[in-house]
Amino acid sequence: MQGMIISNPKLEFLRPLLERWFDCIDRYNAVRGDNDAPYWFDENANRGLLSAAAWAAEMVTLQQAPTRKQTEDGDRNGRADLMIATSDERAWLQTSQRWPKVNSLNLTQALVDITSDARRISYASDLKLGCLFVAPHKPQQSATPEELQDMVDDLQKEHTCAVAWYFPYAYRKLRNEAGHYHPGIAVLLKEARG
Repeated sequence: MQGMIISNPKLEFLRPLLERWFDCIDRYNAVRGDNDAPYWFDENANRGLLSAAAWAAEMVTLQQAPTRKQTEDGDRNGRADLMIATSDERAWLQTSQRWPKVNSLNLTQALVDITSDARRISYASDLKLGCLFVAPHKPQQSATPEELQDMVDDLQKEHTCAVAWYFPYAYRKLRNEAGHYHPGIAVLLKEARG
């Protein structure tokens, strides 16, 4: 089960990146085997996958990209977690990750928080995005197809500019050492204005 929705035309240039993101997850699993999934890890690992996907889509990226940061005391040197660019367009991202339960995503505040963080990076005229990776889990048993569909429906209801999800069939029954099943990953992107 995979898909994406881009509702903000400013983010349409990221479509090839999100398409390659699915491929990067598959490649990781093909190399590492069936007992490991890249989305189990933290935002740094998932940001790295997103960066790899951008390069595969003929874009360029820079993690921890130097930029200006807007503070109450004025501008100062800062960094963005990830800068993604084509020859014509560019976006500055602040990233975070959550591991909610499959049937209780509750992402609204996390999305507000990361978008607020993104608002302070770079300049007002730049495209700044809050980027939230979501690796849902279910303790002690794998998610049913109905639960996965309900979760995808919930992801689509969040107020975002773009959302992509990947719940690969072959890995839905993988569990980590704590006994939690992580059926896949979603990424939510929201423009930070101001």
